[in-house]
Amino acid sequence: MKRRDFLKASAAGGASAAFAGAPVSREWLMATSETAVNGPDPSALLLAHCRRILEQNLLTAGETFVLATPMVYDVDYMQAMLVAASEIGATGMQVAVISHPPHEDEDLGNLGAPPGYALTAVHWDLYAQADLLITTRLGATPGLPAPQTAYGVKVGNHSYKTDHDYINHGGSKTRWLQLGYDLERQQRYFPTAERRERTLRGAILLDETRGELGVTSDAGSDWRCSMEGRPGHAQYGIADFPGRWDNFGYGCVACMPQEDSAEGVLVLQPGDMVTSLFPQILDEQIRLTFEGGYVTEIEGGKRARQFQALLESYDHPESFGLSHWGYGTHESTELTGSGDIGNYHHNRIGSLLYSLGMNFGHGTGGKETGYSGSGDSTRKAPNHTHFAMFNCNSTVAGRQIIDRGHLAGFAGGLSG
Repeated sequence: MKRRDFLKASAAGGASAAFAGAPVSREWLMATSETAVNGPDPSALLLAHCRRILEQNLLTAGETFVLATPMVYDVDYMQAMLVAASEIGATGMQVAVISHPPHEDEDLGNLGAPPGYALTAVHWDLYAQADLLITTRLGATPGLPAPQTAYGVKVGNHSYKTDHDYINHGGSKTRWLQLGYDLERQQRYFPTAERRERTLRGAILLDETRGELGVTSDAGSDWRCSMEGRPGHAQYGIADFPGRWDNFGYGCVACMPQEDSAEGVLVLQPGDMVTSLFPQILDEQIRLTFEGGYVTEIEGGKRARQFQALLESYDHPESFGLSHWGYGTHESTELTGSGDIGNYHHNRIGSLLYSLGMNFGHGTGGKETGYSGSGDSTRKAPNHTHFAMFNCNSTVAGRQIIDRGHLAGFAGGLSG
């Protein structure tokens, strides 16, 4: 179906490709829907790509599809999504979140909320009715509110701890995919059935074990924590289970350990990453000492002082607490430029991913959500600070799963 025919038939509107850069004027506002109707049709390549994503996330005829974006978005991509959903036979809508300045007395619920944080209970009630929900910031102008709230935030009128839990819980009907990256990276990171199987294998291992985790390294790391009572979490880039949330293009296994259980020393080496520091790839060692679940000492040179200053800048004791631990299962992520760092540090097969700070309300987790979510995690903080380590050793309940960065097959590695 041609774009203009599709839009006229469904009475859908859009914005021009110049939406983000155009001045705010009567002429600009009046031209948006006409521009979308008369604009070029989505390319066959883009339409096929979007349909492949929707079908991989099990969208079928008659299901309700909700595509949620900021007020400024990639028009061509979003129109291709809607056309692809129409061809499948789904029903639903695109939701563009209206930006507005917050009132002085508005409770944002999140210390890191950007200006114009504009989600309400109306948004979350709509999301909860979708069979497939895709939230995305593709094409968005920095500073506009995202189409979903952050971990730990609750603006919806529901009984769950957070808005994330409202969708990502056992019994939810909604399959929720967060969609990011440019088209080239989406194609390069595209989820596979084999990566899905391996990642689930690792998450089920953690879920069934729920034991002590250990990490050592040739650089002197000697660290442990407990995941007693906490479910295993899988991200393989597909929302293919009711109540499941995932990030497109990911491949990793994780858990939210007991908040007071981390003990020992982690030694970050040159080549490891702290994504909130710049440059993000370390060029010198940082030594972290954990006691009772918190980083209590940060030793090293200039980069260690930067890390200390970063965590102190949040002015909150829980900013130093362990949030999550996990490892990568993605066999094809690579560093070709700065745009790859987010995926690479999170997912590189055999690497370790840590976070300090917020872990509250990340989904109820377990088998009932397709192994998506953290369970009864409790840490609330204004940050969620990632760092990644490579070439380490790791054990689960005394069984070695990673040997100098090589992930064993039974835990999600490439070899059996």
